[in-house]
Amino acid sequence: MKMDRVKFKIPHKEFFTWKTDLHVSHMNYGNHLANDKVLTLCHEARVRWLRELGYNELDIDGKGLIQTDTMIMYTAEGNLGDVVEVKLSLGGFHSRAFSLYYSIYRPSDDTEIARVKTGMMHFDYERRCITETSENFLNLLEKLNS
Repeated sequence: MKMDRVKFKIPHKEFFTWKTDLHVSHMNYGNHLANDKVLTLCHEARVRWLRELGYNELDIDGKGLIQTDTMIMYTAEGNLGDVVEVKLSLGGFHSRAFSLYYSIYRPSDDTEIARVKTGMMHFDYERRCITETSENFLNLLEKLNS
């Protein structure tokens, strides 16, 4: 019986890269990058990208973000002390949502450790509902897509 695997390509060029090294707190009992820490690294990269733009996940021109789905494709082990780059790319988008793709990459030996896709929706935390994004942010996404 064949086991189904998540497989996907990162569709567009990178627009942001964040570099870090893997710490002991990133490791699991198998002594490699833990699955939950893959999402932690992606979250950190996303927060740093937004901060570079003057935003945060709770305030993008008065609107927030909420993560609606995630896919992870593991391609290699990450080990203690590895220097990695988390590269962000934009997937599809519209006025209420967008997809971000992440490649966790070890440049020392040209190895991709994981690919991640997150679905992000614009969210009004006061009213607790999905909302439209600002024209500013939508224009920014359009620029990233060109």
